[in-house]
Amino acid sequence: MQLKEAPSLTTLAFSTQTTLRGLNPFVRTVARQLYREAVRLDLEITGPIIWQYDGVDGNPETVFHLDIVLPIQATQGEPAEGLAFKELPGWKSASTEHLGRWENLAATYGSFMGALAQNGHPIGPLSREVYVNMDFEKPENTITQIYRQLF
Repeated sequence: MQLKEAPSLTTLAFSTQTTLRGLNPFVRTVARQLYREAVRLDLEITGPIIWQYDGVDGNPETVFHLDIVLPIQATQGEPAEGLAFKELPGWKSASTEHLGRWENLAATYGSFMGALAQNGHPIGPLSREVYVNMDFEKPENTITQIYRQLF
């Protein structure tokens, strides 16, 4: 676990209200949509796909806000319907890295959140997952950075 700043980002974004149970329709499909739109608008892509959660609490039925974003250098043009340019502010955070299958993310979150609580870190409502490497052929090669907001 590291304490650091989750950086502010200029992004091309897809935003929705959902639950943990409702995430599957967004996997792979939204990322492809964001990449296609960035190419169409001739945007300079500056980072990997990020999912930012606001208000997720681990309960599969809790409704929260989800932004799936692609970091870009600058905004230009008009995004397609359902997408928008969005500035994500930076915030103080703790981070950890999850290596391997997303099916095992809950275990990484469990130990990560436990360590934050044990060390007395006041936790905020935001989390980010930065998909450094998404390998759908060999999911054990997937690398996900997890950021959790601290106050």
